[in-house]
Amino acid sequence: MKRIQESITARSERVVLIWLTERLPGWVTSDMLTALGVLGAALCLVGYGLSDRGTLFLWLAIAGLVLNWFGDSLDGTLARQRKAERPKYGFFLDHMTDTFAMGFVAIGIGLSPYVHLTVGMAALLGYYMLVIQSMITSHATGDFRISFNGLGPTEIRLVIIICTIAGIFLPIPHFTVWGVDLSIYDALMILMVFLMVAMCVTESFKTLRVLAAEDPPRR
Repeated sequence: MKRIQESITARSERVVLIWLTERLPGWVTSDMLTALGVLGAALCLVGYGLSDRGTLFLWLAIAGLVLNWFGDSLDGTLARQRKAERPKYGFFLDHMTDTFAMGFVAIGIGLSPYVHLTVGMAALLGYYMLVIQSMITSHATGDFRISFNGLGPTEIRLVIIICTIAGIFLPIPHFTVWGVDLSIYDALMILMVFLMVAMCVTESFKTLRVLAAEDPPRR
């Protein structure tokens, strides 16, 4: 399976990840890093969920996102650097834990006073649509795409962190649409939902065109 990672930060991130793996002690394993990534996502859930009690919990959520990036990004890199890949086991474990981790983050954001839970769940659904599209495409073509239009998991985390820091230090604009009070973060996440759905549809049609040429109807 060919991994396609063409996000904005991919090249510089790869350099950082290799630098970090070369300095990790020998007793650290890929499974430990995977567990750390899930723990970070759980901290996000707690931090955002309790953020109505003070901005200190938003910093906890940010720390959770950093831990999630550290564990999720380093586990595969460490296995490849140590020539200890377990392709089937690693693929299944990595993406199943990602499923739970992104659920924790989205639910946490939805439980915060800054975003409606319905909007957070819609964003999670859009993300899952992209993941499902990527998995099906990898099965049909052998190409596993991690990023779309320059955006990947790291870019999504960075956007969430930037928005969280802005929410700590800046006033949060609110407006009413059809009688529903929405924050600027509700609006941003709704925009993200439309973008993710649009990317899913666009990538699906691209793959269909390629597969139609490779696998024409039989006469």
